[in-house]
Amino acid sequence: MQTIKKTSPINNLESIQYIFCVECDNTVEREPRKEIEDNSVQLELMNPFYEVKREKPANISFDMDENGVYSYSDPFCKHCHSHKVTKHGYNYRDLITEDGEHYIAKVQRYYCPDCGKYSQTEFIGQYENYCNFSNETKERSIGVREISWYPFRKLKELYQIFCGIIISHETVRKAQIITNDLYYLNQEIKPSGFYGYDVQWEPLDDGFHYRHLLFDLINNASVAELLAPNEDLKTTYDFINKSVKPIHRKAIVTDLKLGYDGVMNKLGFKHQHCTYHLRLAINERIKKFLKQKDIELRIHIKKENEKISEYKLNKLIKKEINKLEDEINIYKQLLFELFEQQTYDKAISYVNMLKNEINNFPEVLKNYLKKDFFPEYKKFIWFLKPEFKGKLTRTDNDSEMYFHATLPKAEKKRYRTENGVFNQIYNRKNGWMKNIKSQLTK
Repeated sequence: MQTIKKTSPINNLESIQYIFCVECDNTVEREPRKEIEDNSVQLELMNPFYEVKREKPANISFDMDENGVYSYSDPFCKHCHSHKVTKHGYNYRDLITEDGEHYIAKVQRYYCPDCGKYSQTEFIGQYENYCNFSNETKERSIGVREISWYPFRKLKELYQIFCGIIISHETVRKAQIITNDLYYLNQEIKPSGFYGYDVQWEPLDDGFHYRHLLFDLINNASVAELLAPNEDLKTTYDFINKSVKPIHRKAIVTDLKLGYDGVMNKLGFKHQHCTYHLRLAINERIKKFLKQKDIELRIHIKKENEKISEYKLNKLIKKEINKLEDEINIYKQLLFELFEQQTYDKAISYVNMLKNEINNFPEVLKNYLKKDFFPEYKKFIWFLKPEFKGKLTRTDNDSEMYFHATLPKAEKKRYRTENGVFNQIYNRKNGWMKNIKSQLTK
């Protein structure tokens, strides 16, 4: 298929008197600068009833004259926004389109008698200042990074293969910078009232920073994100309070960090504790308990039989520890059957059964249940309440999956600055949202 070549690298041309676009090569000789007078503008300046506009045009479009010079359809000074400008020759500018076509464009220069400064036609929205590549060209790399983890140097090679464009990896990197903020609020979704909140650490050159995430469990999308130098409770409160209105606060699931309960209650949420983090906390407690039992058994056996060999000692201890661990696992599984109950009332009845059987539990589980779990067990089963069922999750896995999709652990150490890492998060977030929208339209 033959590719139809564009006649101009500029899209929104209002009028073309004579198209003059030269394909760039090494033999191009640039013409000397010419002064082009525009008497119509000067006549307007002589009119005493002429009203000076000081606003930058909302919609900027371009014209091309018979000499192939690009100019504003509504000329203005970029410094003071005065429209009382006179044409003052032209400059040459190299432009490269998204198809890899090279052009040398003549761009109109202007002189502003109000501020005494010079400016030239800028292709706002299509080409950035001091950059030859069109915005569409650079945005292709953003689209790729939304769905993949291609490094910048690899993207540079892809440009050369598919577009025939030789572009530096630094230009690709700069194209990824689409926000200068470290806070993002999603305006595309209506908050459901059911959220997950989590924090992910990011190692940067100036120390650890923390990525705060408020994730909508129903819409399967981030509500807000913040990159901050700390993860204290005040930052948590301020972030969530700023991101979601009180009317949209129903329930939230978090990990078991001390202080979260007070923050979420103050914000007006029903606070669901993550059952996955409960399992981690119990497993860590069991691990420490078995390690202490290993030490105690080793001391006891050596005291009983000082001549026992190290091999036999290890074998005896391993046998005892395995036996104890198997018993603990049976009761641990019995505890976690609580979260498989189908209704809130059945879960309450199950907790009462556990309380009746508590004296039969191994020491490590019995102590944990009495001291830590039973006093606040309802916070682990809010997800079974009729008004929350199917909306509130029992774990914060949705937030964890979003973290992994937008910035996995393997990619963390690639970024050195707050702006760099947050822009990558921002790009990947856009890819996530596009995926969600495509699923909804199917």
